[in-house]
Amino acid sequence: MSTDLSPPASPLVFDVTDAQFQTAVIDRSHTTPVVVDLWAEWCGPCKQLGPMLERAVTARGGDVVLAKVDTEANPEVARAFQVQSIPAVFGLRDGKVVAQFVGVRPEAEIERFLDDLGPSEADRAVQRARVLDGDEREAALRHALELEPTHREAAVGLAELLVERDPSAAIELVLPHRPDPAAEAVVTRAELARGGADDADLADLRAAVARGDADGATLLELGRSLAAAGDYEEGLDHLLAAVQLGGEVREPAREQIVALFNVLGDADPRVQAARPRLARALF
Repeated sequence: MSTDLSPPASPLVFDVTDAQFQTAVIDRSHTTPVVVDLWAEWCGPCKQLGPMLERAVTARGGDVVLAKVDTEANPEVARAFQVQSIPAVFGLRDGKVVAQFVGVRPEAEIERFLDDLGPSEADRAVQRARVLDGDEREAALRHALELEPTHREAAVGLAELLVERDPSAAIELVLPHRPDPAAEAVVTRAELARGGADDADLADLRAAVARGDADGATLLELGRSLAAAGDYEEGLDHLLAAVQLGGEVREPAREQIVALFNVLGDADPRVQAARPRLARALF
């Protein structure tokens, strides 16, 4: 069947199905604003609006992307948006609908719609921070938070930089964004850092393990301290050893291991290797 609808004009314009919607639209909107165009083959106004949206989005060079959803082939998306008339256009940012309109709109109005949806000055500061290091990265993230104090990515990014140097400040930065997984990971790392050993004590703990006379408390403290410093693999090894020894440290060590699993994620090979070891130690 022929169609007057233009094909996607660039990689920034793509078709999305019901099955792809979570990943291609909801998840992606946490890093790039996504415009969703709900259309159908039989819809004349859709054929007028679609190319206008494609041109406007493509001209912005990646500041925003366009997901096109054929409502006839993908009714679940249409139902989720409670669409009663098409063309229907929704703008998503951070997983939420922040703007919408129905029907054909003039090009100037479409541009204003995209202006409101596109990256803010705080977003641009965070984008700059991604390619910077050290003090420059920290300064860019702090600037983003000055512009937009509730900016999630800026808060988490700055907290990750501060988590070992100033764990209390790191926790304060991400508290408004819990239970976001990235925020929870920062809190876990910060709590580890607050109770971690300094370099001298860490050397003493390692020496005790090397001599073979480390008790469960020593293994627990060493494992926590290594994890706080980002050495998750060795940290998990010592925490698992503490669980195996049993006694009073068995449960605290197990809780610490579970917290690290949450930080690293189920797909991390260190987690996949440690899970069966933890099960054997417990049972």
